[in-house]
Amino acid sequence: MIRYYSKLLMVMCLLVSSCTKDEDQNADMRMVPEKIYVIDNNVFGIRADKTEAKATTDGINKAIAKAKSEGYNTVKLVKGDYLIYCVNESDWYATDGIFVPTNMTLDLGEARLYVEPNDAPHYALIQIDHAENVTVRGGHIIGDRAQHANKNHALGYGIQVIASRDVKIENVKIESVTGSGIIFTTYVYIAFHGRFPSKNVKVTGCDISDCGKHGIHAVENKGLEISNNKISNIKGGIDQYAIDINPNSAWKSVMGNVKISNNTLENCSNGMRLWGGSDIEISENYFENLNIFGIHCQRVQIYKNTLTNTGTIYISASSENGLSEDYCIPTEGDKKNICYKITDYSTKTPNFTCP
Repeated sequence: MIRYYSKLLMVMCLLVSSCTKDEDQNADMRMVPEKIYVIDNNVFGIRADKTEAKATTDGINKAIAKAKSEGYNTVKLVKGDYLIYCVNESDWYATDGIFVPTNMTLDLGEARLYVEPNDAPHYALIQIDHAENVTVRGGHIIGDRAQHANKNHALGYGIQVIASRDVKIENVKIESVTGSGIIFTTYVYIAFHGRFPSKNVKVTGCDISDCGKHGIHAVENKGLEISNNKISNIKGGIDQYAIDINPNSAWKSVMGNVKISNNTLENCSNGMRLWGGSDIEISENYFENLNIFGIHCQRVQIYKNTLTNTGTIYISASSENGLSEDYCIPTEGDKKNICYKITDYSTKTPNFTCP
């Protein structure tokens, strides 16, 4: 009998170990001491005077690759003005810009990175493409919105995250890109490559402004946190939002576990759009005369937000793309929202409770 229970215990331990293997590996990687590689611009042909974009971009990517090959987990740019070539050859996948690989932190420090003005419909200055355990922090990204040849283009990004996991974007200033300051996208990878949706992504302490489309645009993500950011001056075109959670109908199944808190949204065309997904929490954000609009989402909590002046919360009922279900929007008590008006047409399922 003792032998039987010993074997059973061993099997249970193996099962638990298997289930937590990925989490343990990620925890181990986060506990690794930081080993910093400060880029020597002269060694890699990098210019910090806003010239020679292609050589500078290639040099930064080579420096990152060298640092990774030598066991470094952080690469840091020295202070300067860097002109970056980031014209994508395709709308479907990343081809140019600065690439941050798995198990790497890119510390931009006090560097300013400029998009080399172009006429391409799609670009991203920093690419996190099918990578894991990645951090981008600090620095200032400046797009070419004012100089872009085609004013109708809206697919230029400061940072693009594609099918990646355990990503942190911290204290980055982003302005004047033709599209969204930060975008998370996966659907073309799922459709054509069978890759996973992005998972466990955090955007904290960033300052995003003057973008041509959205401040932050999330197309697909499992486990997204957007907190303590300032997003402003997202205006000048149609269908613009400071934050857009928009998994595009059929892809809403890969948008879930989203937390958006303590952000300041001001002077934008629109505030926040929730266009699909589930298990979403919107709390303690400040909207300067802006709205929250929701549709097609399930299990959503919206509480303790301040929407000044005529700011409203409007939840549409449903459409051919799915029902709006189980929205919790307190109107009294310590979790109530401060706003001009709340309109909630969502359906409440039999087991719905509002915490």
